[in-house]
Amino acid sequence: MYDIVVVGGGLVGASFVLDLINKNPNLNIAIVDRFAPDFSQNEVGFDNKIYAISPRNYEHLINLGVNINQEKIGVIDAMKVRGNVNSLIEFSKEDCQNNYLAKIIEYRNLLKAVYDQLKLFSNVQFIYTLLSKINQLDDKVCLVDNNGELFYTRWLVGADGANSFVRQHMNIQIESIAYYQSGLVANFECEISHQNIAQQWFSGDSILAYLPLPNKQISIVWSSDNTNELLNLNEQELCDAVSRAGGNSLGNLKLITKPMAFPLKLNLISKFYQDNIILIGDAAHTIHPLAGQGVNLGFGDAWALAQIMSDINTLDANKISRYNYSRLGEVRKMQMTCHLLHRLFHNRSWTVNKIRNFGLNLINKTRLLKKALIDSAINY
Repeated sequence: MYDIVVVGGGLVGASFVLDLINKNPNLNIAIVDRFAPDFSQNEVGFDNKIYAISPRNYEHLINLGVNINQEKIGVIDAMKVRGNVNSLIEFSKEDCQNNYLAKIIEYRNLLKAVYDQLKLFSNVQFIYTLLSKINQLDDKVCLVDNNGELFYTRWLVGADGANSFVRQHMNIQIESIAYYQSGLVANFECEISHQNIAQQWFSGDSILAYLPLPNKQISIVWSSDNTNELLNLNEQELCDAVSRAGGNSLGNLKLITKPMAFPLKLNLISKFYQDNIILIGDAAHTIHPLAGQGVNLGFGDAWALAQIMSDINTLDANKISRYNYSRLGEVRKMQMTCHLLHRLFHNRSWTVNKIRNFGLNLINKTRLLKKALIDSAINY
């Protein structure tokens, strides 16, 4: 029997295990996922699944020994956020006395670095199989795969994404709010250097973000009602559309990864655990990507849960309840902030339009308020 089984070997689940096994190297842990990750193409171009990692979380990963390929990491030194009419907020690392605002890292690059560290621990097992059932027993959890094989564990952690198989087997109420939009992601070469400046445009019916990658390249996230139309454009048409939507600020663009899209929704649950099963990351909460904080919230779950689970012999319902209370407050604050910002910037009322553009300019002139916003973001 395992001490802990983590279902979901993605970035949050794997990072949670790495933090936990560093805190207590005597634990017997298994990571269960359907397929082994494929790192064979890691050195070829850039993955279009890109994350903005906050300084706090990036430095925590480095302290865990995660050795990320530095040549493939982008840096945000400054950020420009624009409304749809003559409104702008500019953020800079100087506003918060920090070395950078965020690191831009592709999923496969970071995940490989985490797995390389995990493989140094002989008591971390990797099980690749498809689960069919989860049974909660008195003092343990039994997982059954499609071949009928049984796995027993004292504690089960679900880190298997927004459509979590683990969550579906728990008696937890979930409220999903659809945004009726999808997020389109792709990477481009730029004619003009981005100078490590991230940019974001709120146009009233869509939100476009440019995230700096190394060597005059960017990753974009475009939340739009018209994602299907964008996906149906040929390469040059898509490049032209992305460039126009970004005010031609980086000149001509060249597509370097195939565009992909994912539906956007807000998942709200008030309890991240049931008995000896606990949810982290997207399995516990999803968020609109406009602030780029989804993975940072997941890391926050991972670090907090690893702290209390490291002493597994004293782990009980009271400790899990306190973990749930503390994380729920942080998660809900960010979820509601992004949700309200989406509603505000997606409102096409003339009056609301004037107020929000005035608000952006006012914030831009208020140094203390800008500093507070930056401090909140970089410390997630």
